[in-house]
Amino acid sequence: MKVLLLNAYAAIHAERLRRLLTTPWDIATFREGDRRENLVAALADADAVVVTRYTADLPPAPRLKLIQSPAAGYDRMDAKAIPPGCVVCNVHEHAIGISEYVMLAMLEWQIGSRRIDANFRRGSWEDGLSVLGPTHGEVFGKTLGIVGLGHIGLAVARRAKAFGMRVTAATRTPRAHRHVDWVVGIDALDAWLPECDFILIACPLSAGTRGLLNAPRLALCRRSAVIINVARAEIIEEAPLYAALRDGLIGGAVLDVWYRYPTPDDRDVPPASHPFHELPNVVMTPHCAAWTSGLFERRWGFIAANLDRFSSGEQLRNIVIGPLAAPARMRG
Repeated sequence: MKVLLLNAYAAIHAERLRRLLTTPWDIATFREGDRRENLVAALADADAVVVTRYTADLPPAPRLKLIQSPAAGYDRMDAKAIPPGCVVCNVHEHAIGISEYVMLAMLEWQIGSRRIDANFRRGSWEDGLSVLGPTHGEVFGKTLGIVGLGHIGLAVARRAKAFGMRVTAATRTPRAHRHVDWVVGIDALDAWLPECDFILIACPLSAGTRGLLNAPRLALCRRSAVIINVARAEIIEEAPLYAALRDGLIGGAVLDVWYRYPTPDDRDVPPASHPFHELPNVVMTPHCAAWTSGLFERRWGFIAANLDRFSSGEQLRNIVIGPLAAPARMRG
C-alpha cells in the first residue's frame, strides 16, 4: 500500500514515519513547488494521504480511503472534496506543549519576569523586597475560564489546579470533571465570562464557534481579564478584539493563532489587518505553542499506528469526517 505525505509539513517526516511503521508501506512525498504531474501520479495510486488541507482543486485519488491530518484542526478539510468511502482522521498529542505554554502565559502575566529582568539589568532594584518595591501577582486563587473542554482544555485544567487556581469551563456538552470546579453550557457564556480572570480559547473552529467572542461578549469580560487564544483566531472577531485591547475594555491578550498566515510564495504576511503589535497589553507568538521537541515523535507515532491499523483492517482512531465521526462541534 502507498501513503503520500502531501506538503512540506508532512514530507519532512518521511524517515520518522518509516521508522515507526510496523507494517509495509510505500511512502511517497510531494512538496509545494514540485511538478503538478508528479502530484497527479502520486494521488492516482495512493491508499492514504497525510496532509493538513484537502480541497477540490487536488487531482483525483480513486483509491484513497484514508486522509490522515498531522494536526488537530480539520477545518481546512473540504468535506465535499473527500472521495467516496474515504475517512479523515486527526491527531492530538499537542496538549502537553500547549498547556505548558498557557501556564507560562498566565505566570508571566502575573509575575512579569521579563520586565523585572529588564529593570534589574539597568541597575534598578525597584522591584526588590530590599527597597520595599511593588509586589508582583500570583496565579493562585485566580479564576481560569476554559472555552471548550477537550484534550487541551483538560490538560490546562490539571496544571492550573496544581497551581491553586479556580477552574471553570464553558462547553456544548457540560459534565463534571475532576480538575474543573464548575462547568456551564455554552448557552450560559454571557453570564460566565464576567467570572473569569483568564479566558482560554481551546475549542475547535466551526460554524458554531466562528465569531463566538464578539464585541458584546468582550464587553461582558472583566476589565482586568486576559484572553489566551491557542485554538483558531477566527473564534474571536478581529476588529472587536483589537478595539477592546486598545481601549482597555479588557486587560490584555496572549495570542498564538492569527487571522493571516504566510504561504510558500509570501512569507512576509502580517498576522492580522489590525496593528496588534503596537499594543503594550498583547503578547504575540507565531503559532508555536505546540511546536515542541517532543511533539513530533508523539504525533507521528500515532500516525504510524493508524496506518498500521488501516493496513491490518482494524478500526481507525480519531475519525472526524466519515463513518463513525462525531458531528463537528465544540469538543468536551
